Amino acid sequence: MQTETVNCFFEPMTAEYLMYDKQTAVIETAAASGITNVPAERLNPMKASTYGTGLIIKRAVENGTERIILGLGGSATNDGGIGALDALGIDFLDENGVKLEPTGENLIKIADFSSREDFERYKNVSFTLACDVENVFCGNLGAAYVFARQKGADNEMIEALDAGLKNLADVISAKLSKNLRLIKSSGAAGGLAGGLISFFDCTIESGFSVLAKASNFEEQLTNSDYVITGEGKTDAQTAYGKLPFRVCELAKMHNKPCLLVCGQLDGGVDIKELGFSEAYQLVGGEVTAKEAIADAAYYLTEKGKEIAETLN
Repeated sequence: MQTETVNCFFEPMTAEYLMYDKQTAVIETAAASGITNVPAERLNPMKASTYGTGLIIKRAVENGTERIILGLGGSATNDGGIGALDALGIDFLDENGVKLEPTGENLIKIADFSSREDFERYKNVSFTLACDVENVFCGNLGAAYVFARQKGADNEMIEALDAGLKNLADVISAKLSKNLRLIKSSGAAGGLAGGLISFFDCTIESGFSVLAKASNFEEQLTNSDYVITGEGKTDAQTAYGKLPFRVCELAKMHNKPCLLVCGQLDGGVDIKELGFSEAYQLVGGEVTAKEAIADAAYYLTEKGKEIAETLN
């Protein structure tokens, strides 16, 4: 289904979500708040918000949804989920009781929060949060320090965002008795997971598990000779439970060789240590990252031919 929403900078756009059945909607955070919705040079998690994702959730509930399966990959945000929560009826306030714009830079200013009347319509919605990382809300392994740089943050921004997430975690802990600093995966999608966990009935499930069940992946794997998986960039984050790592773990359980195909491979990553038999990247030689992104289908096809020749 299509709905009107906004991107991470509050600019109008149209996004899609799936009605899985009459009461369940499947929504991707990246559909509205995604890193691919704005040019790379504009990325700025200080100014970005998950408000658009909240609008999609709101529309789905208005269409009868009682349960949301929310994919948490690919966000351009680091707002602790306050944008989505704002769209669903929660106001975040500064020390003077003034409502704050729900962006990353305002996390540090949050002193309190309150619910509006419209929150009553959404508060009983349950969420399955599908994510492939276990990072906590804040700190050295939290949302800002691990993921914000790829969303356009420099060192100063990362420190500011982490301080803001810590502040939000403290405010939530004081009022709701939920310690986001200790909850695994609460740092997913720039802390969107933690924000939703604080106010809604949420179950955290790996995105891999959700997809594997839907596709009967394990049975298909056992009947295969090779397993091929991939992602845009393989780096230190991959080992934090991202989909290719989970695919590889399951392949190893069944003694199947697992090959990795990625857009770009970080030179500091030990592929064998991660468990992959071989790794292939699109970037290299005369192929730049910009070219690989612009014509991914062509370069993936060519890399597929190379892999087939190697396996034969």
